[in-house]
Amino acid sequence: MDRLDLFRRAVTELGDVSASELCAHIEKKHGVKIEPAYIPLYKACLRDLERTNELRQDAKGMSEAT
Repeated sequence: MDRLDLFRRAVTELGDVSASELCAHIEKKHGVKIEPAYIPLYKACLRDLERTNELRQDAKGMSEAT
C-alpha cells in the first residue's frame, strides 16, 4: 500500500484532524513515517484524484446516454 492510500485511510478513520495527528496515526498503525509538512500535498493529491474520478464518471455517463 502506498503512502497516499495510507493517508486516505487515516482521513477516513479520523476525519478532519491536524496534520500531526494524521502522521502519528499512520506511523502507529502502519509503521510508515510521514512528515506533517507533506500533509497539504497529500490532501491536494487526494482532491485531484477525486475530481478526476468524478469527471471520468460524468464523461462515462454522457457517452452511455447517447
